[in-house]
Amino acid sequence: MGSRDKAVDVVDDKKLKKDKKHKDKLEKSDKVDKKEKKRSESDGIRKEKKDKKKDKAKQDKLARALDAHLQADAAASAGVDEEEDDDVEDDAAPTPNPEDAVTLTEELVPFALPLADEKAHKKILKTIKKGAKLKAIHRGVKECEKAIKKCPLRKASDKTSASTAGGVVIIAADISPMEVIMHFPILCEEHGVPYLFVKSRSDLGQAACTKRATSVVMLKPEGKKAAAAGKKSGDDADVTDGDDKKASAAEYSEAFKDLAKLAQKQWHAQVELWVKDIHPLQVAERTRST
Repeated sequence: MGSRDKAVDVVDDKKLKKDKKHKDKLEKSDKVDKKEKKRSESDGIRKEKKDKKKDKAKQDKLARALDAHLQADAAASAGVDEEEDDDVEDDAAPTPNPEDAVTLTEELVPFALPLADEKAHKKILKTIKKGAKLKAIHRGVKECEKAIKKCPLRKASDKTSASTAGGVVIIAADISPMEVIMHFPILCEEHGVPYLFVKSRSDLGQAACTKRATSVVMLKPEGKKAAAAGKKSGDDADVTDGDDKKASAAEYSEAFKDLAKLAQKQWHAQVELWVKDIHPLQVAERTRST
């Protein structure tokens, strides 16, 4: 009997110790929770559960209200613009011939003349793609600037023709800041290099086979591959790209001459009138001032 009672006492002691440990753990965790709660309240930080449905409904309501407000503003501004246009029509200055002047948008630099139209734009990009396959182009401001300076200076008596042009420079007109490309028109005219502006630098970079937009591209009369192949074979060289499309050196040469003629023609139509001070806008300004 005595040994049995002793064994029961041992078991009870173990059970008591286990319960005490469990109780101590619970008390400790309660103390930690109370301490954190007290700290959060004193610091002004409270964790609350977010109601996602309410937040989403609130955002949708705000978006609908904003759309309605914007539509109302657009309608009101359109009505005001129409009234102003009706009032100004009678007093407007005479519009110049569209062949002599190209209307520039706000996104383009103000000196983007001569500016290629849609038809010329496509022709320019095709020629640049051919030149890129034959390695007949320079890309970027520094590279094109060096290439232009290598061309001989133009004399007052010289008249640049398509066959004697040392290159054709294509400049993107949507560049900011404009100081990056501002010197190119003067530099091209000093060295007798025809030039044209296009509206998109991203299209220019894509045509020049670059991964990013390009501000300036200069086309050379002949590419490196064409010159090397011509020396070896003595015939017109063809270069094949990844799409199995052949770029003929003879085709590129013809396209280059056509592009040089186009640049010179556009310069005479859009820039020469300003240089000679006989552009319709200049004449209208002089008549208004007098």
